[in-house]
Amino acid sequence: MAKNTPGPETAAAETAAPPQTSREKAGGPPSGFYMYIGPTLRGLIRSGTIYRGDRAHALEEARKAIEAQPLVKTLIVTGDYLPEARLKVKTPGNALYVNYRKIAGK
Repeated sequence: MAKNTPGPETAAAETAAPPQTSREKAGGPPSGFYMYIGPTLRGLIRSGTIYRGDRAHALEEARKAIEAQPLVKTLIVTGDYLPEARLKVKTPGNALYVNYRKIAGK
């Protein structure tokens, strides 16, 4: 009778890492996005601009606008937070509302 010892295929399967669930972790292109929800600043940034990738990439793409108006940085939000952030921009009493108004007034 043969023993139930793991063969080379079973041993390799037991030590293999679990499959990656995120394309970003797997080395593919990032799957997230960020959006600028502030007012348009002519020649610098448009309201609704979408940046694919991570936050660092989004901030680098918006660098000129951020240099001209540092509050732009606070209005670049992740896609996961976008529905809530869009409401907050229109609702008095929070930082997104205040920052939007400061940028719009400049």
